Amino acid sequence: MNHSSQEWASHTQQPGQPQHPPQAPHPYGRAHAPAETVIEVPNKRLHRYDKVKPGEQTVTIRHAGPGTNGEPLAYVHVPQDAPKGGRGSRPPFTVSGPNGEPLSSVRSVGDGVYEVYGGDGTPVGRITRRGGRTLPWPRRVHWSVQPAQGGEPLEGEVGTRKAWTVFVLISPLYFVCWAVMAAQGAIWLLLGEKGEAKKEAAWEMEPPTWTRWRHAGGAEVAIEYQTGRKYRLASPRLDPRLAYAQAVLHVWDRA
Repeated sequence: MNHSSQEWASHTQQPGQPQHPPQAPHPYGRAHAPAETVIEVPNKRLHRYDKVKPGEQTVTIRHAGPGTNGEPLAYVHVPQDAPKGGRGSRPPFTVSGPNGEPLSSVRSVGDGVYEVYGGDGTPVGRITRRGGRTLPWPRRVHWSVQPAQGGEPLEGEVGTRKAWTVFVLISPLYFVCWAVMAAQGAIWLLLGEKGEAKKEAAWEMEPPTWTRWRHAGGAEVAIEYQTGRKYRLASPRLDPRLAYAQAVLHVWDRA
């Protein structure tokens, strides 16, 4: 599929969508975003979006910072009939505001590339995922966020080098423990104890996930993910629509 940069950056209004006055260009979108926000993006319903009841949002993006009460910031909607494309080609989804106003739409164009559009159809940016691997030596998953207005992209790699080194070194021990737990689960299953068998089978070691998005060679962190499906949005220049889209795609990878 052809997704040339000329077509993506043409800022052509899509048919049937409302016209909005053009906004002043800025390398990171809307400049009036809060200086720092912590959001929570649950991912269980993303993995089973086809089971969500019609009319319900798939995921609610909420405030998660100090002094907040989990107020909703946005709602993510994934079509129930969308095909499951895997980590390199997630289903299309839309994001709406707390009052139902359209904020953005995200669609895959293949090879880990996602185009992000505003509620009026104007291109907001492009998000790219480059796959990683564990063996024979880890290559970290790499994310890139490129605003449509230009400027340097934000780059983020999943997990730190030290964390991946430790993960590789202790992996043999993990596989031994996993084999023991699996054997215990099989015994419980033979005894008819399905609940205990599920507990034994549920134990797993998650790979390193700490991710920080910043300029190449820069020190300022724009987005940070540590654990708990929570993201710290630390740059007032970052368009929240791009941040929400990146957070959804990133958390979709988590188990």
